Amino acid sequence: MASKFLIATSLISALFSTNAFAQSKARPGLPIDAMAKTVWIEEFDVSPDASLIAYKSAEAGTYDIWTSPTNGGAPKQLTKMPGREMNPEFSPDGKWIAFEADYRGVNVRDIYIIPAAGGTAIRVTDSPLNDANPMWSPDGKTLYFVTDMFWDSSVAAYDLASKKITRVGPGGGNASLSPDGKTFVFTRNQKPNDDDQSNNDIYSLPVSGGEPKLMTPNTFNSLDSAPAWSPDSKSIAFVSDRNGFNNIGVIDVASGQTKMLLTENIEASEPRWSPDGKFISFTKNLNYQYHIFRMPSSGGKAQQLTTRGGVNGGSSATGQTRGTHMWSAKGDEIFFYHSDPTMTGDVWAMKAAGGSERQITNHQDPAIRDASLFTWPEFMEYTSFDGRKVAGLVYKPKGTKAGDKLPALFFFRANSNGQHPAQWHPYIQYFVSRGYLVFAPNFRGSTGRGKEYRQAVFTRGGEDDIHDAFIGMDMLAGQGWVDPKRVGAFGGSTGGFFTTAAATKDPTRLKAGVVWYGATDLVTLSTYASMEGWNKFLIGKTPMENPANYYGRSLIYHADRVKTPLLFLYAQGDSAARFQQIEQYGIQAEIHGNWYDWVVYAEEPHGWYHFRPDSTKKMLTSMSAMFDKFVLDDTSAPDVKAIAADQRKGTRVIRNPNIELWNSLANGKPPADGSADQPN
Repeated sequence: MASKFLIATSLISALFSTNAFAQSKARPGLPIDAMAKTVWIEEFDVSPDASLIAYKSAEAGTYDIWTSPTNGGAPKQLTKMPGREMNPEFSPDGKWIAFEADYRGVNVRDIYIIPAAGGTAIRVTDSPLNDANPMWSPDGKTLYFVTDMFWDSSVAAYDLASKKITRVGPGGGNASLSPDGKTFVFTRNQKPNDDDQSNNDIYSLPVSGGEPKLMTPNTFNSLDSAPAWSPDSKSIAFVSDRNGFNNIGVIDVASGQTKMLLTENIEASEPRWSPDGKFISFTKNLNYQYHIFRMPSSGGKAQQLTTRGGVNGGSSATGQTRGTHMWSAKGDEIFFYHSDPTMTGDVWAMKAAGGSERQITNHQDPAIRDASLFTWPEFMEYTSFDGRKVAGLVYKPKGTKAGDKLPALFFFRANSNGQHPAQWHPYIQYFVSRGYLVFAPNFRGSTGRGKEYRQAVFTRGGEDDIHDAFIGMDMLAGQGWVDPKRVGAFGGSTGGFFTTAAATKDPTRLKAGVVWYGATDLVTLSTYASMEGWNKFLIGKTPMENPANYYGRSLIYHADRVKTPLLFLYAQGDSAARFQQIEQYGIQAEIHGNWYDWVVYAEEPHGWYHFRPDSTKKMLTSMSAMFDKFVLDDTSAPDVKAIAADQRKGTRVIRNPNIELWNSLANGKPPADGSADQPN
């Protein structure tokens, strides 16, 4: 106990010391080992008797299914498969858990079941295409799931007795089965040429099959999502932006009539019914902190239930806001995900009417459980170049003040329209602990500030949003917080593209950039099956229809003038940001003499938050050396190229994973009506 106290005390002393930063250029910072081992939970389910939770955790080094008693007790690891196991779902009798699993991070999943008490996992599907979203029938005799094995997104049924799989009918996203076991509900977008991503609709489908029924007609310019069945199967709660902001509504299944329970200029998400049907709980975004509320299911005043700052309950409608919440079967408790800048995501519980909150799981490494080691962000709102109010979060190192002219990092968000919430983020906290100011802009195009704000970046991705970010950082520099000559950037997926776009837009601004699985050539990116919609929204149309945008915002066409040192950190199983993107810039960088390097992390998927602790440790190590060397100009910084070369050892590069199989299956089958496409 004494040694742990001394370690924590020395950490706090180092993090608060401005002299340490001034003398050595970089503070010692939080321990990388402990940061990497601090994994988080975002997917969980509660057993029917509320005695047990099942969840996905990388506590043992890779993502497995675990269980923990809800009233205290040791966690138990159920699966030890070679890939990732995720999305657990208890059977109605609580004896089994269904889950999804993939291998080598390719995100092509299969369905398994395992006894809740432990035992051998039984494989339900063995398809070359994706099987996900397991749903139990009320009698526990059938396991439904959403699959691509029938050439489209279908709902399929697995009979546990005969072990036969049959197709039920067309499916979609956010699928769930009604409590009476008679009807599925899911989301689809069937609006032609929905380039501005303005539509999503809710459909229902009988378990007997047939054609889906549109439950949200005449809403082609609205995003309707997150459908949730009432306990009596007569109503569906959902999220809609039809008034310009995500709000909660209810559909009467029999009549098809819709009633919006909220019409606020604040975004809500994640509707959940109480077991007696009297209440609907949901989460609400309050300046990028999320709280759980409940209101009468017939409408009325909403009551805030959670009190801890940060993210409570998550929000699937906002991109990067992780987590969920659910009621116990008795309706006396609500189990929920909580995360904030001082603690990782874990499962908590509270009484259904609110009150004291208790933590069930704890994935914070013991060395960093002192909340004073971490920094909460400041909410920043400012006017951009065209008069638009934009926002962001600013993380300032402890013990600093305006006038210190700190080194700074942009952290660009992911998703075509995601956001930065005030939740646990190991990369932000690590670099802030080392003396860097981190600016996380929620510029135009981000979620959380209404539909118009989200769509304001349509066809302008990598332009107006980056301009917003530059103005925010310039304001911080003008206030004396930031040294404009010591600024770097990092981000993943769309955030990786934003990092390359920032280097392209202003080649002298950044001293270094770290690109997590981002785009360097938008032309080739547009040919990837999953990225066509992304390109049409952010860049506009196709490369042949809009060559200027694709040329102007692709890093590879500007390598002759972009001299920012770039480190590319990619994932072996990623089909959305392929190794090809590194190769295309790498060739240009070699020709023009630009500094760059790269690492591909073995068996990892798209998304740093899915990475295993070992890969997180490697990423923090390489990024630390990169920013110290180029942003701080620290000649004593470790050799980045040597680190990258060492981290690449033993990893086989998989070019364009599963694209040949997908092309064969998606394009190699004649139309069902017997017709054939003819050349124009």
